[in-house]
Amino acid sequence: MMVALAAMPSIPRMRGLTLGRGSGRTSIRVAVRSGSLRDAARSLTIRKADQYMAPRQDDAIGRTFGKIGPRLLVRGGFLAYFIFISIRLLQFRAWALGTGDFVPRPEAVAGLLPIGSYMSFFLWLKTGFFDPVLPAGIVIIIGALVTSLLFKRGFCGWICPVGTVWEGAAWLGRKVLGRDNFRFPRWFDLALRALRYALAAALMVWLAKVSVAEAMSFQQTPYYATVDAKMLLLFAAPVYLAVIALAFVSMMLLGNVWCRYLCPLGGLYGACGVASACTVVRDAEKCIDCGKCAKACHAAVPVDTLKSVRAPECDGCQDCVRACPAEGALTSRVFGRFTFPWWVWPLAVVAVWLLVYGIAVGTGHWHSQLPIEVFGQFMRIPGL
Repeated sequence: MMVALAAMPSIPRMRGLTLGRGSGRTSIRVAVRSGSLRDAARSLTIRKADQYMAPRQDDAIGRTFGKIGPRLLVRGGFLAYFIFISIRLLQFRAWALGTGDFVPRPEAVAGLLPIGSYMSFFLWLKTGFFDPVLPAGIVIIIGALVTSLLFKRGFCGWICPVGTVWEGAAWLGRKVLGRDNFRFPRWFDLALRALRYALAAALMVWLAKVSVAEAMSFQQTPYYATVDAKMLLLFAAPVYLAVIALAFVSMMLLGNVWCRYLCPLGGLYGACGVASACTVVRDAEKCIDCGKCAKACHAAVPVDTLKSVRAPECDGCQDCVRACPAEGALTSRVFGRFTFPWWVWPLAVVAVWLLVYGIAVGTGHWHSQLPIEVFGQFMRIPGL
């Protein structure tokens, strides 16, 4: 309902005044964009408060997905898969040592070796030689980079099991302490974030400079073929368990500082995500300035002040879009133009990963060419 007003004296510029007493009551939004109430009358609209109080649900799929918890469903699924393949790797090691039955070696455990995998990735870019020992590591990197260029830091936001654990610690801290995670002053926050990108750049430059001969020689060592299992065993050592416990408590108090300030791969994927084809766009005309989107963002991105969320910290979790109560104010878009429901984002991320995996399997770039018996022999070498 639009209300016409007679001539009124001019008033100072105002923005987004919302009046109301809760669900079921009438709410009035006054948006003054000129110096007089006569001009503002064109923007004075009486609406039901329910439109703003309840989060939007796009359709039946969105409602169902939202009730289950999209982040819990997708990230929990990948975390469960990671735990499963880790157990299978330890079972394979037990077989190699003669203390258990045979189980196939899971190829996806190559993801435990990001530094070695990136060395092999740069070797592939230089020579076209695809790592025959742990090829899945390169495939996982390709999947993460493609996802970043399409769906922001989609790998970090929906797939990475390490990020899932630390994000779970931050969530637990908020529940136990009954308050938001501690946030550093802005100047210190910027300095720490810059440190992550410096680490990412230094690591990538160092790995890219490894010579072809050195990289190929390293791929042929028994250590390279078995280091994934040894890393899992390392986590069971008391000193490392203590470090993990300390880190978990720190995440409860300070939030997910690993992903925000320290992870170099997150810095790389964040830099790629700035050019992402898909992003979240805010319509300032429809925005009611409630700030719910910014509050929902676990990455502390000021969504409520941006036109397009291009921040490298954004991992495409869609929490801001789901929290927005104003229809059309915050939407997910392709190339900033074509709008799609929020639940398409995680499904598309999973679809991209399945596509990359399927292509790798179909072209023979997923399974190791090193015979199982050789893996077993390497694992039995004393001192490795």
